[in-house]
Amino acid sequence: MRGFPRQTDESLGRLLVVDDDLVQRTIVGKLGARAGYDCLIVPSLELAESVLSKDAFDVMTVDLSLGERDGVELLRFAAERGLRDMSIVIISGCDGRVLKSTRRMAEGLGLSVIGALGKPLDLDELKDILQLPRRKRASARARSSEIDVSPDRIADGIRQGEFVVEFQPKVDLASGGVVGAEALARWRTREFGIVSPATFIPIAEQCGLMPELTDTILSSALSQGRKLIGRYPEFTIAVNVSGSLLSDLALPERIEQVLRREQVPAHALTVEITETTAMADVDRAADILLRLRLKNIGTAIDDFGTGYSSLAALAKLPFSELKIDRSFVNGCENDDDMMKIIEASVGLGRAFNMKVVAEGVETADTLTRIRRAGCDVAQGFFFSPSLRLARAESWVSQRNEFVAKRMAWMSQQPQTIVAPDAVVAQQIGAA
Repeated sequence: MRGFPRQTDESLGRLLVVDDDLVQRTIVGKLGARAGYDCLIVPSLELAESVLSKDAFDVMTVDLSLGERDGVELLRFAAERGLRDMSIVIISGCDGRVLKSTRRMAEGLGLSVIGALGKPLDLDELKDILQLPRRKRASARARSSEIDVSPDRIADGIRQGEFVVEFQPKVDLASGGVVGAEALARWRTREFGIVSPATFIPIAEQCGLMPELTDTILSSALSQGRKLIGRYPEFTIAVNVSGSLLSDLALPERIEQVLRREQVPAHALTVEITETTAMADVDRAADILLRLRLKNIGTAIDDFGTGYSSLAALAKLPFSELKIDRSFVNGCENDDDMMKIIEASVGLGRAFNMKVVAEGVETADTLTRIRRAGCDVAQGFFFSPSLRLARAESWVSQRNEFVAKRMAWMSQQPQTIVAPDAVVAQQIGAA
């Protein structure tokens, strides 16, 4: 074992370098010391296990090849000891698929993997990765300083009309036009400013306020979205429904009452339910979803592929839309395994006669890949973040006007001209 003290005034914590290659572990150790870590380098699995049994580290880099042993054993050891707060960088000279699979395996064990690097090492990339824990701690400090919201304050917010929605557009990939939007809950308060749903939703669920909060968000989404629905007959508003409400057999009637009150046709609403929520009590979920469909309300299985029984959910429950989770979509252009999952999900959606939506589209390359895979609709920052009503109406109007003009122009041409996927997307996105 050998140590390298940090070479900066600010400490980023302790770094453990596990590598049987003398040159590589020395380089990584010195790089970590220059970045601000107190580094310890060890050449074997056995020494690493011994050190981790006695000392705490903020970050560990591990080469998957450790002589007669392998780094997967060390990852399993870290998981068994509950070292889930330690950030991990995986290094391997194996092919890319092995590296990606190892990362997924480690994340499945609950470990915090911040990077997976092939050989020869890109030292600039490694340096950037070693800075991630600093940003994660800053984010954690920000979260820890968030407000302490009480159930009574949430109830007051509901009564005072402080809960509103923003809209993230959903774009049809065949035409480029906007065909709907997902309504995202926001809480605007006088004393706290904007409060994240990650803060107020768990509290509302624990204290039994979700029925009132859901009715409020649903009413806000439909009343604000009524103008878009009236202007574009096929426009739909998607609203997430909490898992705690899927045990309420009166939910379809309550939703129908809100639709009547806001004078919005049932087909203009899509209720989104996460996959794991739907499978928690299949019989009750089927009861509720069937009655929603009979009322002509759309139903979407959200975060598809992240639960434990995706195929069972499709077979047993009457969803009209399948939303591929952003964890598969984001970065799929560089990951053939993720693309295979997307393509398989599209095939399943087609087999069950569902519209397929890709969420989390952030780049032109991702857009190109999901279009070629056969997705029908996409949403994400590449098109637009969530928008307040006035901005959403303007954005949708400009984009759809651009698409209509483009379609009219193309219909007048002697030969159809089709621009590359990304170019079309960028042209429309600039409208």
